[in-house]
Parts: sequence; C-alpha cells; structure tokens
Amino acid sequence: MDFASITQFGGAIAALIPLALLLGFVTVVWRTVSFHSLLRRAWLLVHGNQEISDPTIRAYVDEQTNLMSFRMFSGVRAATLVEAKQLIRWAEINRVDLRKVAACGDYFDIELRQVRKHQLPGRSYLALMKISSSFFLVGVLVCVWLLLIPQVPFTLKETQRTFIATETSAQPLWPPLFLSRQPLRKNDCKQLVAGDVSRASFTEDEVTVVCKLLLAEGWSGYLKAELKEQRWYRLAFALFLTMLFFQSVGALRRVKIAKEFSALNISPAIPQDNLNLF
Repeated sequence: MDFASITQFGGAIAALIPLALLLGFVTVVWRTVSFHSLLRRAWLLVHGNQEISDPTIRAYVDEQTNLMSFRMFSGVRAATLVEAKQLIRWAEINRVDLRKVAACGDYFDIELRQVRKHQLPGRSYLALMKISSSFFLVGVLVCVWLLLIPQVPFTLKETQRTFIATETSAQPLWPPLFLSRQPLRKNDCKQLVAGDVSRASFTEDEVTVVCKLLLAEGWSGYLKAELKEQRWYRLAFALFLTMLFFQSVGALRRVKIAKEFSALNISPAIPQDNLNLF
C-alpha cells in the first residue's frame, strides 16, 4: 500500500466520523423522543462540570436526565420518572422483560401497565400488512437485481415499448427475459434490418431504431453515464422500499408480541407497600 492509498483511506475514515456522530444523535433522539440529552451535552460543553445553582431547577434537570436514560436503555417511553420506577418495580415483581414491553409499542399502556386490547388490529389489517411487506420485499429484491446487472432500461417513443440494453445488445423487457427470444446484437443489426427479424422480439421498425443506437459512435459513453445515474435512483428506491419493509414487519411484530403479552394475563397492580416507595 503506497502513501497515496493510505491518505485516501484516512480521508474516507475522517469523512465517516461526522456521519457516525449524526447517526448517534438521531438514535438518541429516536429512542428518548426528546432533545434533552443533546441539550444537556451542549450545556456541559459550554459550562463544563459547573452545577446549576438553583436546587429546584437542578433537581428537575437531573430527573429529566434519569428519565431519558431509562427511555434510552429500556426503549419504554415513560412520561415521568415516577412512572418509570413503578414500571421497573412491576416488571421485577412479575418477572417481565422491559424489552418485551417496549416491543409492544403503543399497544401497551405504560401508566396502567397493561395491553390496550381494544386497539389491537383485526385480521384484515394483518393481512394487508403481510401483503404489503411481501410486496416491499419483492421490490427490494428487484432493485438489488437491477443494481447488479449492467443493462439500462429505455423506452421507445413510437411504440412505448421498454427494452434493456448493453453496449452490444438489446432485449425487450416484456415478455420476460427467460421467455423471450434471443437479444438483438450489434453484429446482427445489418442482417436484421434487411428483413430477418425472426430471432428477435422487436418489430422491424423497432429494430431500425434500436440498431441506430447500438451502432452510434457515442453509444458506449452514453450508456455508461445512464447506467451510473440510474443506479443511484435504484439505490435510493431500494433504500426507500427497505424502510417500508421494516416498518411493515415491525408493525406485525408489535401486534404479535402485544397479543402474546396480553394472553399472559399479568396483573397490572403493584402492592401498596411498594407504591409507598415512589
């Protein structure tokens, strides 16, 4: 590895540091549903370890910090610190994993410490989410396949027919590639234009247009530029579909865990002697 390669590697690492910090900030805000942790860090950055002089305000800030810590590490979005402590004690008494409570999402009432059974969706909603998640997964796989292949899709203006092309060949997108006939190759253009189109899935007029593209002087450079641009679009669309897929799967998972949790019939009550501790 030469010096230039080391320099480039170091530059890439340095460029990733701000992205990692941003991802960390987004994770904290998403988990805690609050900017308190970031504001607290900003305060410490400006004022150092200097404590807040007013005891009431200091107690409030400390309480909020502890509450955000509970949200961050448990994933449960308790409204107050007292509510968080009661939930912790209830979980200890009933041997409940708080991560399971967090996995229920909005289907679990933190204040009442029980599943909101009336909010659980029915079969039609679950069926719709299953179909949607399957659709999104297929879309992701198609986008990944399009990212890996060197072909670029084009549409003919006259016939509105879509075909995929490489530097040396072209083939209609429909019928499917595994059912269509042999692709139209650059070396075959003269023969096919003359009238022999039996091996291709294009019409004679389409062959004329496609062959002009394949034989054009700047076709190779144009194709590479289009391929690069379209891959960025495909990548963005693949990431978007991936996000939708995980959202739909997450929704199904929350319903499943909430129903399993509800079936346990755990009492939401906390013994009176424990309530006096809060």
